Amino acid sequence: MQYNCHINVEVCCSIKGVKYLYKYIYKGSDCASFSVGPSDNSDINVNETKQYRKARCITAIEVVYRLYRFPIYSMNPPVLQMQVHMPGMHMVPFKENENLEDIVKHSSSQWSMLTEYFCTNRDDPNARKFLYRDFPEYFTWNNSKKRWQPRKRRFQIGRLVYAHPAEGERYYLRVLLNHVRGATSYESLHTVRCVRCSTFRDACEVIGLVETDKTLDDALTEATTFKMPYALRRLFSTIIVFGEYTNIRALWDKHFEAMAKDYRRDNGSSPNVIQLVLRDVPDIVSSMGKDIRSYGLPELNVSAGNMEFS
Repeated sequence: MQYNCHINVEVCCSIKGVKYLYKYIYKGSDCASFSVGPSDNSDINVNETKQYRKARCITAIEVVYRLYRFPIYSMNPPVLQMQVHMPGMHMVPFKENENLEDIVKHSSSQWSMLTEYFCTNRDDPNARKFLYRDFPEYFTWNNSKKRWQPRKRRFQIGRLVYAHPAEGERYYLRVLLNHVRGATSYESLHTVRCVRCSTFRDACEVIGLVETDKTLDDALTEATTFKMPYALRRLFSTIIVFGEYTNIRALWDKHFEAMAKDYRRDNGSSPNVIQLVLRDVPDIVSSMGKDIRSYGLPELNVSAGNMEFS
């Protein structure tokens, strides 16, 4: 109102403010896409890549920068994105006219940044003292030959690609790669203190990198001694959303009575008690941005405007 215009004010007191400003400044020129044709264009195949190239708009400022060869952007230090994948689940680039069967059979298609990290550790004892994410500081990745080579000049840092806890074993593989040095194979990551673990999660638990199911179970058991049922339902919802618990249904069955004490007092042994508890838990889980149906709990049904559970 003071200046009769729109002013966007950001307080750069956190990384979110810096991220917003960076994206806002470097988002590029404003573009508009349109086409002229018949009203029924359902059968028209749109090539988005060619469409973008043909309709790209370069403003005067960008033209000047490119004509005088001014640097458009820079990154310091340079960052290498490190692949994290389960065995045989890496991406393989190929051309449109290539035969997929020949690509799969080719030996180089079996190599990736991670598998060659394992090979380098097997062949070079000096490489075993580095973490996977530290590898680009001492080795360079040759993308054409798919090999790690000793670094002779310049500097680069590595960052492992993101993996969400909901991805399961791939997430725990990433955790191990961030903490275990000198891994020579997937099998070596499964082995902790000469004992082979069945999963990457078990290996993380043995090392102490993630909380075990027992730890979360004990936390809920301890909370039943002094927390009210509603607080227990909120704690249970927090555990299933953020705690990475393995068998959520078993946790529900074990602590259901403690979470339902207030409803038991008013309804006794009525079967409606489980419905009342389940009415609260989905609401709490939903407030955390998740869907209760993905956790193996009793299914929520909507019938005639009333919530029913089965």
